[in-house]
Amino acid sequence: MALTFAGIALGGLAMSLGAGCNGRNHPGQTGDTAPNADAGAATDRAAERFEIDVFAFGRQLGTIAPCGCTTEPLGGLQYAFGYIESESSAGQRLILEPGSFLFPDPDGPEGPTDEAAWAQAVARAELLQGRFSELDGLVSGLGPTDYASSQAGAALAQLPLPRVVANLAKAARPAGVERVRVVPLGRGLSAAVTQVIDPEVAAAANAKDWGQQFPAVTEPIAALRELAPELAKAQLQVVMVNGPRALAESIAREVEGIDVVVVGAEFSNPDRGRVGTSAVQIGTTWVLEPGDRAQTISHLTLSLDASVPAGQLPDTWTLIPSKEQREAELARLEQKLSKFAADPSADARFVARLESERDQLKAALASPAIPSDVPVALIPAQVKVTCHLPADATSKQALSSYDAAVAERNRERFAGVKPPPPAPGQAGYAGIEACADCHSEAVDMWKTTIHSRAYETLVTANKQFDLSCVNCHVTGFRAPGGSEVVENQHLQSVQCEQCHGPGSLHVEDPSTDNIQLSAPVSVCLSCHTPDHSDTFDYEPYLRDVLGAGHGAEARAKLGEGPTGRELRAAALEQAGGGCKSM
Repeated sequence: MALTFAGIALGGLAMSLGAGCNGRNHPGQTGDTAPNADAGAATDRAAERFEIDVFAFGRQLGTIAPCGCTTEPLGGLQYAFGYIESESSAGQRLILEPGSFLFPDPDGPEGPTDEAAWAQAVARAELLQGRFSELDGLVSGLGPTDYASSQAGAALAQLPLPRVVANLAKAARPAGVERVRVVPLGRGLSAAVTQVIDPEVAAAANAKDWGQQFPAVTEPIAALRELAPELAKAQLQVVMVNGPRALAESIAREVEGIDVVVVGAEFSNPDRGRVGTSAVQIGTTWVLEPGDRAQTISHLTLSLDASVPAGQLPDTWTLIPSKEQREAELARLEQKLSKFAADPSADARFVARLESERDQLKAALASPAIPSDVPVALIPAQVKVTCHLPADATSKQALSSYDAAVAERNRERFAGVKPPPPAPGQAGYAGIEACADCHSEAVDMWKTTIHSRAYETLVTANKQFDLSCVNCHVTGFRAPGGSEVVENQHLQSVQCEQCHGPGSLHVEDPSTDNIQLSAPVSVCLSCHTPDHSDTFDYEPYLRDVLGAGHGAEARAKLGEGPTGRELRAAALEQAGGGCKSM
């Protein structure tokens, strides 16, 4: 399709008179910030428009919700589905999932390590399949981690989804996996959707000891060209890619007729894995790159004027920025103007131009109707999935039921299970009460830290028996003489021995030779990972746990500077406030 821009260019961003229609929110805008629907004739014209919404997920990797420990937890089915339901209409949407959906990467940081952890992973996969399969307009792909469980390929049959792959070798195609699916979108329009798997991704999966081999795949671009006549039967042609962005961009450049390509890549950059990359156009094709694990959804809205004949999708689409893009541009302009206001030497004509752009932008935000001379408007948005989005009640209940089932099963499974005792002559874990006998001031200070409340946060969320969480909320988890999932009563929360090492020998014979006096950063990093502790910085966090009664001299050597509490508070403010619960 050809692309035009509505409105005027402001600071490099093409601005329009608005982006809303049918009385729904703009992409990237939640209900509580939606503009007034009673906007006169402009809204009347908008109500005549017909909208198609495309929602693209990245690799789900068996994730149903974030851990909730970061300042801006991204993900959660209740918020992803709440956003989809509030921003689209049944029968007028397309939901794209590019594979590597059911299970986590066994070799990754969230990979299950034993039978009990795999049982939880299977339960999450069942929840994902059950909830996603209820979505109309869903098309799924296939990826290596869908074969990662002990069930291997059998999981595909047990957990069916409307799956497609274009470049599977004929003999290797699993039952129920089609080459292309056509999804009706209303008003005589439809989308033809397929997926390709990067051969290098498939080869890398088969080099791992995951059980059943991943199916053989053929060259992706050749497979798409062969499938072109089938794809061309629909007005909207979509390809999902389980592989790197480079392959997606090659498809955009080399395969004619494709309207949208979705990247389902493995990210080496954690930040990019969280938020993906904003939609870009390559030639006539839009490339979408959502974040992993439903942390960020890529959303395209196609808004058709009533004058467009049924069954037709014109080739020319007019790009109209989303509300979030316009707000970001407005913030940029306001920041510039505030700087110039304090500069008496600033060029008055330049400042006046910026003020004019700002005023036009404010007007565009206040009047969200799409111009009547735009047959097809394209509105892209990259939407962070946060607790500030609407929550889907069905998904919320499913997550609560999952937590309850995990708690009950693991409470029974691990009752009486304890770590092995320490070897003769080696220390075990004594617990905080034993530390308090000699170090009462240090324990009093510990009680003021978040470490002392770590286990309580799990109990509040009913996750105290969840294998994905408990190890970082108790002391000495599965270490000799330490704690377990259930048997941890005297080692709950992050106590002294988590940093100073097991202390039973020190309790028997207090000496600096049989206890670790300080904790290297490597001890902290076992739990303070980017996915679970986004603001972690060793020295600022040390300032929180050192002081009177506990390392006062070491605290003085650190000097003044930010604390971990301050870093976290600033990040929470930037994220728009914390979540009461996930």
